Amino acid sequence: MTRYFWVLIHRYAGLYMAFFLTVAGLTGSVLAFFHELDNWLNPELHLVEMQDRPMLDDFALREKALSLGPHADINIIGFNRKPDQLYEARLIARTDLTTGKPYELGHNSIRLNPYTGKLIEFGKDEGLWPIIRRNILSFIYSLHYSLALGEVGVWLFGIAALIWTMDCFLAFYLTFPVRRGVSKVGAKVDFPQQDRGFWSRWAIAWKIKFPASAFRVNFDLHRAGGLWTWLILFVFAWSSVGFNLRQQVYQPVMNTLFDLPDFNQFPIANLPDPRPVPDIDWHSAHDIGRRLMAEQSQKLHFQILNEEALAYQPEKGLFAYSVKSDRDINEQNGSTVVWFDGTSCTYAGVILPSGQNTGFTISMWLFALHMARVWGIPFKIFVCLMGLVVAMLSITGVYIWLKKRRAYRFSQERRRRLDESKA
Repeated sequence: MTRYFWVLIHRYAGLYMAFFLTVAGLTGSVLAFFHELDNWLNPELHLVEMQDRPMLDDFALREKALSLGPHADINIIGFNRKPDQLYEARLIARTDLTTGKPYELGHNSIRLNPYTGKLIEFGKDEGLWPIIRRNILSFIYSLHYSLALGEVGVWLFGIAALIWTMDCFLAFYLTFPVRRGVSKVGAKVDFPQQDRGFWSRWAIAWKIKFPASAFRVNFDLHRAGGLWTWLILFVFAWSSVGFNLRQQVYQPVMNTLFDLPDFNQFPIANLPDPRPVPDIDWHSAHDIGRRLMAEQSQKLHFQILNEEALAYQPEKGLFAYSVKSDRDINEQNGSTVVWFDGTSCTYAGVILPSGQNTGFTISMWLFALHMARVWGIPFKIFVCLMGLVVAMLSITGVYIWLKKRRAYRFSQERRRRLDESKA
């Protein structure tokens, strides 16, 4: 396996990835500011005029929403809504006891005025076509991870992300200068420039020569651009595997290397038969969650900053009470969670975003960096620019391949003509 062999592997891996990474890079640049753009494009879906009075209690809003959708359930209550943020909840169809099948709701969410409880609208999945103001960001998001092709696109992108992850190391290796006295195909030759040391020769790979030919500029952009941004490129690549091939690839690898828990089995395995409705009411569950979280805070030495949400998981029969703590990495959402049984109220487990499990800590960092959920606006701008860099690396890679392919064909044609003239 000569260096030339690995060049070929890198070339054809890059050709498979090029289209996917160009799409992912360009769409990712937009998605770095997803929430800001969504609030600007669709303020009626998220914002409400502030009033000079307190908002209704979160539990009261849930009950109001349920009264407007009697055949639906709401399995999560979010806390910390902003004063200009309307109440929105996802609706889950209840089971019709006469038929044993879920009710047909015709909608999957509800939006209320948080000050009055008045219905603003029922929401439903409007699909991706036609593209309008309300769904354009959803369309871009779908393009970003699946080319808007559903499960097939998820797999295609997942394979591209896995190849990208492995190619990160191969591409890094190929930036090293050729070994002394060995050509790219393994033949021994004399290279006068090899008198310089490794670091001196490798330094060239980090630079962009300018002015130079279009091919040289593109080649330098491809090589140096990949080197200078290697670490964040690897973060994007491996986290993409986590998003698209979590159970198939990411989970087994991270579990083997860092003992990452499988959240299909954590804190307990899914029940044989889900419990659609908990036995304890939501007010009591809230009190239990707060008590258990305070106990874990004392035991594991973390500080609770604010409440995040209370959710019920029918597949496990557990409540999950989450807060934002000083162990959280994601700036937008708290991910410190305690679980307890929805029937017996007994403690079931706790997970901290950092400092408890190495695999989970690494994963939380990877996903927060990928989604620009750390370090505020400056990092969002950085991720936006990195999306353009990803697209640039793909486009320059294809350009290099085309130029070399054209040069190879030209040399083959020239050799053929020479052979014909000699004959």
